[in-house]
Amino acid sequence: MSSNNTPSTIEKTARRVWKSAQMFIAFHKDQDKRHREEPKFWPPKNGNASIHGDPANQEALVVVKSADPEKSQDVQIKLHPGRIVVRRDAEVWWQGVAVDEHSVTVRMADNTIIEVRHDGSVKRRSAEDETHVEADGSIFKWTEHAEAHMTGDGVELTRRTEDRIAAITADGVVDRSRKR
Repeated sequence: MSSNNTPSTIEKTARRVWKSAQMFIAFHKDQDKRHREEPKFWPPKNGNASIHGDPANQEALVVVKSADPEKSQDVQIKLHPGRIVVRRDAEVWWQGVAVDEHSVTVRMADNTIIEVRHDGSVKRRSAEDETHVEADGSIFKWTEHAEAHMTGDGVELTRRTEDRIAAITADGVVDRSRKR
């Protein structure tokens, strides 16, 4: 709300995505310590839960319900001792986000993984290629057909293929056959 308690333009035009949230404890094993096919969900009465040391046994989670189940999907926020995982069963866009002490990792619906690390570096891995943007700005790219690198200052570029190597450096341009 704006300072005079009237809705702002953003608040008026924002689409409601979520309608409710509820905390659960998911028990992945029964009382005899046998793994369950589906976890047993129990809502703690006071809405407070300890974070179990082994998420394979027990998880604290919050289920956020979609405001429009035909257009969006519910989201689970799983609370683990070393990370927080946000997941949904989506056929497009993101399916999961994991936040830990050093990075934020996103899994896309096509199994592409994007990781943003604590130093600002980014790694993107897919079935077709892998790209790293390092903290100093240098870029590395690997595909089935070539490897490429650019320094953080943009001064040097290199490309290697199975049979050629090419480079642009401060000293000039090189393009030659790779000796076998």
